[in-house]
Parts: sequence; structure tokens; C-alpha cells
Amino acid sequence: MIIDRVCDWAKGTVWGYYFDPRTGERRGHFRTHNIVTYTGADLMARMLANQGDYVPKYMGFIYGTNAAPGLVDPDSLPSSTRRVHPWSRIATDLAGVSAGKANVLISPFTTAPEVSLDGDAAYYANNACTMAANSGSRLEYGFSTSGATYAPPLQDDGVSDYMFQALLLARIMSGTQPTYYPFARVSLHDPPGLTYSVKPQNWELAVFWKITIF
Repeated sequence: MIIDRVCDWAKGTVWGYYFDPRTGERRGHFRTHNIVTYTGADLMARMLANQGDYVPKYMGFIYGTNAAPGLVDPDSLPSSTRRVHPWSRIATDLAGVSAGKANVLISPFTTAPEVSLDGDAAYYANNACTMAANSGSRLEYGFSTSGATYAPPLQDDGVSDYMFQALLLARIMSGTQPTYYPFARVSLHDPPGLTYSVKPQNWELAVFWKITIF
């Protein structure tokens, strides 16, 4: 169906690796493609209206304690390419992870986004934007870390935490309460359907996200 196609006006390429902050060593390099959400289109309209608070400035790292999380929502990744990924659906999705536990770690960008050319120079000058964040720059958790619904804080013990997905997020404050709007979402395992990687002890996940506008 047309409404279920990956967005025609933007595409995203995501790559990254785990790194040891103490030594700079890297491992587990990956490269994959994202889904730009319907919420992302809403954010684009806000940005064109000069509503700067809606510019994505954060990444969310979805993690949990199960190597095969079995995300149950019919629009979850990597089971489909549908674009319906509002924050409320993500909340439902993560609450349904088998064996209970998944959450979102929120991190701000570690560097200023960079614009570049991605395509035919006869038509574009700077039509792509690359953003970077890592799990070590931790601001907060997207959902409660206490109770039985979502995962507790990252354990960083090298055995407990699997990294499932990443989100490109706008964060809007209403008083002291943040609200998140997912611009894009990506599975951190390609091809889908296999187990996910364990976060190495005291290592961090670095993600680089390039959005190209056509």
C-alpha cells in the first residue's frame, strides 16, 4: 500500500560501532538504513514554520535484556517497513517485549550536525545532514527504570544489555516534563530476525545518522 512505503522525500543511512572511551578501540562496525516516520513529516513542517524546538537534537538507544526481544507491535522494526512510529506506539512496543524489559536511553548529539552533498551536484548543494551521538552521553531514560514495565538503567556489565534499535528524536519540554517525537527509527541488526549484540562492559555505542532530502 502507498501509505506504508518508506518515505519518498527523505532517506537515512545509519552507521556506527562500539568504542572503548579509555583506549579509543572500536569493534562491531555496522551500516544500515532507517525508516523516516510520519512523525518526521510533522517535524519537517514545524521546522519550516521556524519552530526551532522541533529540530531533532537527540538520539534514543533502545536496549533490553533479551537477545531476541520479540517486539510485538505490528509496526515495530525489523518486522516491517511501516512508518507509524509515534512515541506512544514505541511505549506500547517496548512494554510488550518478552521477558519484560526494554527501555530507551536518551543522548544529545555529541557534535554539531554537518551538512553535505549527497547526490547530483547539478541539482543540490547541501541536501544531507549527518548527526552523531553515543550511549555514553546520557541525559535520561525515556521510560521509568523502576517497576516491571520497562528495563532498569543500563548495567554496563557486558552481559545484561542488548542494543536493539536507535531513534532520531526531537525533545520538547512542557514545564519539567519532556515529550519526544521520533523523526526516524532503525534496527541495529541487519539482516533482521537474528539476535542482537551485547553491549561490551564499559564500552559505548556510537551512531552516525545521515538524512538525505530529495
